[in-house]
Amino acid sequence: MLIGTILLKITPIHAKAELGYWIGTSYWGQGYCTEAAIAIMKYGFLELELNRIYATHFKSNLASGRIMQKIGMNYEGCYRQHIKKWGKFEDLELYGILKSEWLNWQPSVTVFLY
Repeated sequence: MLIGTILLKITPIHAKAELGYWIGTSYWGQGYCTEAAIAIMKYGFLELELNRIYATHFKSNLASGRIMQKIGMNYEGCYRQHIKKWGKFEDLELYGILKSEWLNWQPSVTVFLY
């Protein structure tokens, strides 16, 4: 059963990737997105040898920002009125993490990587 998706949009020349995810509303708040994000970051840094992974979220979507914090990302700033959604301009909050930071990071949540 599909409960959501997660991806890394990779820019190989710069050894970086944008993290994106979507989880069905029935599965919110159960840790699935956090667990998947930690696993895909591990793959990105160790297997793909990325140097940086970053992500954005709508300013109004605090839960998505909390996931970025839980996976060790640092707040880097706000893209003001960066996206037009349903006729309204929305701010995007930017988070990122470098490989050197990730190697020293310890999750604050229990994670099961298979």
